[in-house]
Amino acid sequence: MTLKKIARHVMAAVRIKNIVPIYQWKCDSTLLSGKVALIVGGTGKIGQSVALSLLECGCKVIITGSKDSTVQNALSSLKNSSNLKGITLELTKFDSYKKKVEEAKKIFGKIDIFIHSAGVHTENVNFCSLTEAEYDRVMDIDLKSTFFFSQVIAKYMLENKISGHILLISSSRGFEPAWSPYGLAKWGTNGLVKGLAKLLTPQGIIVNGIAPGSTATPLVGYSEGETVYTSENYMGRYVMPEEVGNIAKFLVSDMGNMVIGDVISISGGRGTFDIR
Repeated sequence: MTLKKIARHVMAAVRIKNIVPIYQWKCDSTLLSGKVALIVGGTGKIGQSVALSLLECGCKVIITGSKDSTVQNALSSLKNSSNLKGITLELTKFDSYKKKVEEAKKIFGKIDIFIHSAGVHTENVNFCSLTEAEYDRVMDIDLKSTFFFSQVIAKYMLENKISGHILLISSSRGFEPAWSPYGLAKWGTNGLVKGLAKLLTPQGIIVNGIAPGSTATPLVGYSEGETVYTSENYMGRYVMPEEVGNIAKFLVSDMGNMVIGDVISISGGRGTFDIR
């Protein structure tokens, strides 16, 4: 067991009385009826929670993953309904995006909603020793793929006169001082949300973002069954993936149509009034 996990268990024991229930909002099962969503990075914990949230509201969903086995595992985890399909996608093959959108479109006939939820963290974070290869690895997935996939989706929606929704999953790190590729990529994502919203809103395409703080996923070293305690925000716990899903289904539904160009922070105050 790592020192980080040991510390987490110790803190959980000390703070056990502070654990509170986490309540989730269930939506009308027809809220997204007739809509089709493509979720890039839909095999991750946040992506799966967003997918499930949309499925519960009547949406048809296509998730992507880098390997067929990863996609199949996610489909099984989500109980693989007739309204859920998956395709493989290698995000660093930027010239494949148009073909993949065409592949996704053929599954349910269209795409109304695009969500980019794929991302990686910077490894061995040290500004003075950070390599160009590590910088490119993170920026390619976290920002470059977000930009060019949004470009392909926007062209598709404009050409087909679809009044759609684009939702980019960012991070609370995008509101904090940044020098790591991850932080820089999230600053870029937040700016892209506002820029795309300005460009595409007159064409009927609504663009927003969500900026989770540290979320209970493997990306931050969290394993199922561990304590959700963290000292990184004022709530004293990790954001739950389901909470991101709740915000997502609001923003991509007609209920959220007057929220435009916003990056909604869901971080327990992290990045809004508190900087790590």
